[in-house]
Amino acid sequence: MISDRNIRIHYISQFFQGLIFHMPVWVAYELQFITLSQLALIEAIMQSSQLLSELPTGAIADLLGKRASVLIGRAISLVALAIYANATHFSVFVIYAVISGIGDSFVSGALDALMYDSLKQDGKSHLYHKMASKASLIFQLAFAGAIFLGGILSLWGYKVAIYATLFSIVAALIVEWFHVEPAIDTEKFTLPRYLQQFRLGFHELFKNPYIRDISLFYIGVGGITWSAMTIFNTSLLTTIGYTAFQIGIIVACIRLFNSSILFGALHLSTIITKRRAYLFFPILMLLCYLPGILLTKQLAVIAVAISIFVSTSRWVVLGGYVNEHYDSKYRATALSTLSMIVSVVVVGLAVSSGPIMNAFGGVRAMFTVLGLCSLLVVLPLGLRIRARYHALTDE
Repeated sequence: MISDRNIRIHYISQFFQGLIFHMPVWVAYELQFITLSQLALIEAIMQSSQLLSELPTGAIADLLGKRASVLIGRAISLVALAIYANATHFSVFVIYAVISGIGDSFVSGALDALMYDSLKQDGKSHLYHKMASKASLIFQLAFAGAIFLGGILSLWGYKVAIYATLFSIVAALIVEWFHVEPAIDTEKFTLPRYLQQFRLGFHELFKNPYIRDISLFYIGVGGITWSAMTIFNTSLLTTIGYTAFQIGIIVACIRLFNSSILFGALHLSTIITKRRAYLFFPILMLLCYLPGILLTKQLAVIAVAISIFVSTSRWVVLGGYVNEHYDSKYRATALSTLSMIVSVVVVGLAVSSGPIMNAFGGVRAMFTVLGLCSLLVVLPLGLRIRARYHALTDE
């Protein structure tokens, strides 16, 4: 069956995709050539490039097929990382960011559609979430191992870790070549349909005050924690004095702990119930971000550990609670729209972080800004949702 073949290939490719060996070194590597504010701007450009590319790459996936779109995306990512490995000026890092964002946009929607349509063709679409969860676990475990090994590779130079990542992308590309395009197809991509889906998804997110608050809560948690995950966590550890080797050990241990808690040892959803979740997230966010300006070298590790845990929990726990409030007919569109808005928030935080870090003392100051955003936006929303949830359950 096509789904069995494609799922096996997907699991293997997710393992290779998780081998991001240069994760512990990317901040230290870039700071050799650009400033901290320019580094944040590079990340904003990458996110913006992916967002702006989603429309045309979706059309290409319809014309050439989802398998072809994934392969093109991987090839573009290879070119981007090769440019990155040899970049020494800000302008070259900008080129890398634009190309990398385009490559990611070719893969993001096409890979999910490829896997879903493979299952749907075999009448197994109900197994999609189970497959996605297992693939996520494989990615997380591979990522944890790669972070640890990346720290060791950095002892021979930052570029060694970057080229190791490049080879892992080559391996993923080779494996994904053996995907089979499903005969069943999703609706063809057109600009009017894309805009209509966005409109329907946007309406689904805000169709009543209760669901509006839940959507805004998810966007707040996602935007803040994902910006920290992609930019500020590693930047904090690097600028506060940890070496790439030390960061590799620290973050690998954090990732392994997260995987055991979120995917294995505990049924987290039975502990973080719906009623508790809307306080769980803002409280942990306040604990790790708000004291940022005061963080010592030791406390920074705890702050980053909590930040990574909350970011991963957003997908595993909060994502499930958000899902149940959207109509099944529009759920996929609503979730895509939600992710797009989270990305917009990340871009906004990345762009604004440069002046903030320059004026108030680097990444620690930006952590405190994220804490203030959590205090002023996420916590009030969580409290209001809890009150409305009680009101609904009392009826």
